[in-house]
Amino acid sequence: MTSRPDDAAINPGDVVTRAEISRVFGNSGQGGICASIEKRSVNLFSDPSVGEKLGYYDGWLAEDDDLGPVFEYTGAGKSGNQTFEGAVGTGNRAVLQHAIQERTLRVFVQVGKKPHSDTKTHAYLGEFTLDQLEPYVWRRAPSEAGPDRDVIVFRLRPEPDSNIGRSPRNVIPVAKKTTVELVNIPVTAALLQSDPITSGALSTPKQRRKNLKSQKRLLNAATEGTFVVPEAFNTKMSLRSASASFIAVRREAELTQQYIAHLRSLGHSVGAFQIKVKGLSSTLRTDLYDATEHRLYEVKGANAREDVRMALGQLLDYSRYVSTDQHPNAPKRTILLPAQPDADMYDLCNIYEVEIIHRTEDGDFSHGAGTALI
Repeated sequence: MTSRPDDAAINPGDVVTRAEISRVFGNSGQGGICASIEKRSVNLFSDPSVGEKLGYYDGWLAEDDDLGPVFEYTGAGKSGNQTFEGAVGTGNRAVLQHAIQERTLRVFVQVGKKPHSDTKTHAYLGEFTLDQLEPYVWRRAPSEAGPDRDVIVFRLRPEPDSNIGRSPRNVIPVAKKTTVELVNIPVTAALLQSDPITSGALSTPKQRRKNLKSQKRLLNAATEGTFVVPEAFNTKMSLRSASASFIAVRREAELTQQYIAHLRSLGHSVGAFQIKVKGLSSTLRTDLYDATEHRLYEVKGANAREDVRMALGQLLDYSRYVSTDQHPNAPKRTILLPAQPDADMYDLCNIYEVEIIHRTEDGDFSHGAGTALI
C-alpha cells in the first residue's frame, strides 16, 4: 500500500488509513463516530472484529425493501444502554442530526493493516443518509460485561449519486434459525429518549436539498416533540406525505406510552419481542406485549382503513412466533388505535379473532363503542 498525496481525493472503494481520512474528511483519530465541524462530515467507522465479538453485525441487510438497500450501523457506546443524551451521546446525536447540521455522513469499514505495521486500514464505502422514515431502531444486544443493553441501530441509505458498491463481506449474515427474544421494555425511541434530542429535521438525499431551509421548517413543525419512527413505510413519499407520517408515528409513540402506563397501573408486566427469522438478516420487533394476559399489540398512530389493515397483517405475521414458557400457545391479538375506526373494520378483525381497542376523547381506552376499560 503506497502513501497518498495529502490532497488526494478519497473515492468509494479506496482503502485508506485514519490519518489519510483525517486530512480529507476530518477525524478524531479514534472512536467509531467521528464528527468534523470544519470538514462538515460525520465519519462512521465499522470494525467487524469488534461488533461480532459482542454478537452484533454492522453491514448491508441481505434483503432490500422497496426503497433499495439498507446499511445498519450500531451506535456509540460499548457498555450500558446507548443514548443520544449528554457527553456519552455526542456521536449518536451527530449521526441523527447530520442533515440539519449540513454534514455529510460517510462510512468506512476496517479491512486490515498496512504491511509491516499495526496501522489499520479502512475501505471507504461512500456517502449515506439516514432512512427518512425509520432512521434508527432500538435493539437489545450483549454487552462487554454485565447484562444485555439497549443499543441504537442506525438505518443508512446510500446517496443516489455516491456510486457505492456492496461487497459480500459487508452483508449481515442471515439467521440460521428463527429466534424469539422477549425484552423488558418496548424498544422504541420514545420510551428511552427525551423530546429535544430526537426532534428536528431528518436526512434528505442531496438531490432533494435545494430547498433545505423550507424543508427544515416543514419537518420541524411535523416532528415537534418526541421523534420516533417505529414503523417502516415501503413507498416513496413526497415531503408533504412524509410529514404526515411523522405526525402519525409520533402519535403512535405517545399512544404506546399511555397504554403502557394503563397496563402497569393494573399490575401487568409488559415488554416486546425481537424476532430473527431464518433466512433473513433483518430483525422484526413487536410494538407491545402484555405478559400477564399473553396478549400481543400492534399500535398505530392513525385509525384509517389502511392503518387497521397494516396492523392486522403485522399481528398475523408476528403472532406466529410469539410464545413463552408460561404461555406456549398463540397469544391473544389486539390492535391499539388513537380513535375509533370505521365499523366494518371490526367485522374484518373479528374474522381473524383480533380485537380493536381505541383511545376515547376523554383519554380512556375502549373496546369499540362500549364502555371504557377498567
